[in-house]
Amino acid sequence: MKYLPLVWAALRRKPVRSIVTFLSVTVAFTLFGLMIGLSATIHTIEERARADRIWVWPRFDNVPMPVTVARQIAQMPGVKKVTVMAYLQSYIGDPKNHAFVSFVDDEFGHMFTDWGPKPEQWETIRKNRMAAVIGPQFAKQYNKKVGDVLTVVAPRTNRSDGTHTWTLHVVGIGEESTQNSYPYVFGNYDYYDKSVPLADQGKMAEVDVLTADPALAPGLAQKIEQVFANSASPTQANTEKTLYGAGFGGMDVPTLTHQIAFAGLMMILFLTANVIAQSVRERRTELATLMAVGFSGWAVIALVAAEAAVICIAGAVCGSVIAAGLAAQVPSLMPRGWGMPLPTLSAAVFFWAVGSAFLLALASTALPALRLNRLDVASALAGRA
Repeated sequence: MKYLPLVWAALRRKPVRSIVTFLSVTVAFTLFGLMIGLSATIHTIEERARADRIWVWPRFDNVPMPVTVARQIAQMPGVKKVTVMAYLQSYIGDPKNHAFVSFVDDEFGHMFTDWGPKPEQWETIRKNRMAAVIGPQFAKQYNKKVGDVLTVVAPRTNRSDGTHTWTLHVVGIGEESTQNSYPYVFGNYDYYDKSVPLADQGKMAEVDVLTADPALAPGLAQKIEQVFANSASPTQANTEKTLYGAGFGGMDVPTLTHQIAFAGLMMILFLTANVIAQSVRERRTELATLMAVGFSGWAVIALVAAEAAVICIAGAVCGSVIAAGLAAQVPSLMPRGWGMPLPTLSAAVFFWAVGSAFLLALASTALPALRLNRLDVASALAGRA
């Protein structure tokens, strides 16, 4: 503790440089915290993905499939349940205000109990054709509450009366779901099916399958693709484990986030190493004086390392706190309708940041320490070093 005034004096010697370095480190660790937190969230989603669920879509161009495809799949050995879904790509008021509405049948709530709505809310959707259950994000973004009328415009989907406007009644606000980070809206499939032109009725965008045994899912997914490969409605089928194992949006998000976090750490290392090296060059005489009055070479190196550690660790702490604050604001910072999972800023992320900051401080001191170890005290005091 008695050496802290020396460290503080070194930081105050060039206050602008110290402040700019601290702010740069803080920004880098804010990015680090968000990326590691997002990676932790994706890992949780992957772990919670159901091994007994299979998602089936049209193989080409998102052409709607007839519901008879779901009935055929339901007859396959190993299939326990199937559920169908239709999508509405729409907007509220302004085309920029995207609203993705999912119309589901009676079985969907039994199969996807982890997707936000509560059991009683799923039951309301089954009984009320115009009912809609919305997610907390959606409710906040569009200022909707229970009892409100939700009107969306779907330019790509015609109604039987020739209009593109769909009206739903908000009967409930579901819970946040790790598995369903999208600002969701769930409605009744029968309402959708009876509202479209006769030629478009009896069609679906997706069929989901619950297998009797999770071990059967991979083989059953392949069989579904094979059965419909040469039909009028070829399909692609993936287990939920496979889909979430690919990360978010089909990308390998864990790898990407770790690469971004690593790039941030390398930026900090480059920055602090240059700052410390410059500081040591400017203070050769002062450091030589400390050695002349009895400080060992390692003690002086420790002072320099402490200077780097103060900046790095303070930046890591502040950056982690800022990242934790920003994590909760991700939905409001992203475009409306963007289903970005919330980063999980746990204590582990905080300790990772502080530990990384400590290691970076040591690494950034390595080259200056080598130079100090070779410093000729007499020459430095004479101003010749």
